Parts: sequence; structure tokens; C-alpha cells
Amino acid sequence: MRQFMAEVWWSSLTAAGHGGLDMLDPTERARLESLERPADRGRFLVGAVLLRVAVASHAGIAPTDVSIDRTCNECGAPHGAPRVMNPGMAAPWVSVSHSGVLVVVALSTMGPVGVDVQRIADLKDPAAAAGWVRREALFKARSGGPAAGGSVCELQAPLAGYAAAAALPANDERDVVVLNWP
Repeated sequence: MRQFMAEVWWSSLTAAGHGGLDMLDPTERARLESLERPADRGRFLVGAVLLRVAVASHAGIAPTDVSIDRTCNECGAPHGAPRVMNPGMAAPWVSVSHSGVLVVVALSTMGPVGVDVQRIADLKDPAAAAGWVRREALFKARSGGPAAGGSVCELQAPLAGYAAAAALPANDERDVVVLNWP
């Protein structure tokens, strides 16, 4: 198992053409089928697969062996923030975000993590994009549990026209590894 502070994994809707449906569990498949818009289905599919690929890479297991729980803390439905639930594995904290054609996953072994990406053109006030993604990332990290230290840093999205940020337990951005899939 690799040791790291945090990883940020990027992908796009083009990855939906690389398959991945066979990696989803029955709950994820049901959620995918419930989404009406093709773009929403694509973002959900890529996000779910990218999360499994990132955790599998960290744990040295197959993506289909990753167990993800998405139980909502408020209503109990399977649409909540994802949590890795593999018994016997030191489960990393994870966060997923998608907007437009981009999908991003953050993973940390050191504490709660939050990530957000936003297509700037979709915001009412495009000038507020950087602040928006920072607040969203911080909110997600705080929802994951008590954060000890850490930082909120701007992420360089792989496409122009997007703002992205991560709230990470790492105090030094050099502790963050950025990866792309596929």
C-alpha cells in the first residue's frame, strides 16, 4: 500500500466510453438508472468508477472489491456522501465532485477531505467561482468528520473554464499527488 497525504484524481465524461458499468454495485446501478438526463448519468457513472479506481489503487485491490456506502445521514437513502467500508482495510476519507464534463475525486489517509469543481459559466456570478469551490470543498471536508489542521487549496482543473478546490488535511500542497484516469 502506498503512503501519501492526499491524492486528487481527474477524469471527464469521455471516460464513460471506457466502460465501467460492470464495476458498479447494485445500489449504484439503480441510482444510475434513476437519473433521467444522459449527462447526469455520465457524471454519476464516471464519478462512481473513478472513486473505485482511486480507492483500489490506494488499497492494491480490484475496483470491484471496493465497498462504498452512500447512505444519507438525514434520510437513509443511498444518495449521501460516499464512505469506503472495506473491512480490514484502513479506509481513506474520500470526496467526489462533478460539473460540466469534469469529475474529480479526492482521497486522503490523514483525515477528512473535500473537493469541488464547478464550470464557471454555470454560476450566476462567474467572478465568485474561486470562493464558491473553496467553501464547497471545506463544507464537504467538515461533513466527513473533525478536521485537524489542513488547508484549502486551489486545484488546476484539466480544462479551461472551471474552478476547483480541495480541503485537505495536508498542510503542504506538495503532499498532494494529482492523477488522471484513464
